[in-house]
Amino acid sequence: MKNKVLILLSAIALFSYSLSAQESNNFEIKFNISGVAHEGVYCTFFGERDNTGFNEKIEGGSGEFLFKGYVPAPTVVRVSFAGVDRFMKRAGRGILPVKSMGLWMIVYPGAKFIVEGDLNGKDFVDVYPKDGGENDIYAILTGKIMPLTNEGANNYLKIKFDQSTSDNEKAILEKKNAEIDKEIAKAKREFLDKYTSSLGALWLMEDMLIRSEIPVLDLEPYMAKVDVAKYGDNYYYKAVKSRIDGAKATAYGQICPSVITNNTPDGSTFNIESLRGKYLIIDFWGTWCGPCVAGIPHMKAFRDKHRDKVELLGISNDRDITMWRNYLIKNNMDYPNILIGKGEEDFVSKFNVQGFPTKILIDPNGKILYRESGESEEFYVKMEEMIK
Repeated sequence: MKNKVLILLSAIALFSYSLSAQESNNFEIKFNISGVAHEGVYCTFFGERDNTGFNEKIEGGSGEFLFKGYVPAPTVVRVSFAGVDRFMKRAGRGILPVKSMGLWMIVYPGAKFIVEGDLNGKDFVDVYPKDGGENDIYAILTGKIMPLTNEGANNYLKIKFDQSTSDNEKAILEKKNAEIDKEIAKAKREFLDKYTSSLGALWLMEDMLIRSEIPVLDLEPYMAKVDVAKYGDNYYYKAVKSRIDGAKATAYGQICPSVITNNTPDGSTFNIESLRGKYLIIDFWGTWCGPCVAGIPHMKAFRDKHRDKVELLGISNDRDITMWRNYLIKNNMDYPNILIGKGEEDFVSKFNVQGFPTKILIDPNGKILYRESGESEEFYVKMEEMIK
């Protein structure tokens, strides 16, 4: 009986501690923004909770609302106002996705502050939250680049979709956009130089890597200045460090990193070592990626032509496992295929993949020979030369 009582008390204590820990990670942010009547507010988190972000909708029709919840660690959040047409960048039948359509801020455990702003007459979300800490630093970056991003997007739409824009006006706008791109790039570098050890800088480093705006090894001097005791466990720090490590580990001449996973169509264990002895093309792709899908028949044809010398490995960045499995069957993708996971199975970071598709050629002994992003016939011409 005493043992049972002790176990019960321990369980109660553990449960109480768990609740207390979660409460300490709660956040509550009040919004008071004039000049916006929306159908709903979407809050997209980027970082710890999910590597690519996810949406949570807040109902309501005005700029006054309370955004509250739980985050295990500081993360960047984008707030988007649904149904506000003037914020949308209409590109023909679609929408041109630009950062200036949303409000960007840093949310962290215990955050409690007010976001105020006036969007009357604005065609983008010209609001930059401050909290006396990380958001004040982040606002220096967003306050500089968002107006420029918006101006560049408007110019692009006039060039590509406004039939009333003359050729001379297009030339002027193209020149202006080239200047804007340089100004944005300069602002980002200046921010990294001055505010290196901040959450905003770490987010920016990862964002620039994802968009191939900076060579990965250029970030090493910046990362050396980051306060590891403060930010070492943060998602952005770990993501950037992982890509730097991946760039070094997957440079030409290096031995291909270990790839072992159960994220296979049937749940069995895959080990890249099983493909040694032939040239191996690793294809980073996704069912959602048009160029990736278009290139698969060409890649298979190349493999079939050199079946005695060449193997294929597909590494997919898909979330819907059922859709992925069905796609493999429907398109007769008769070669090993695995999914990207997290940690040691985050093969995007492990191989420093910055775009889809990316193809990497490995020699029969596991040495990395070549890599290329995008889909082109030149890749296979290059492969012909290398396997000979």
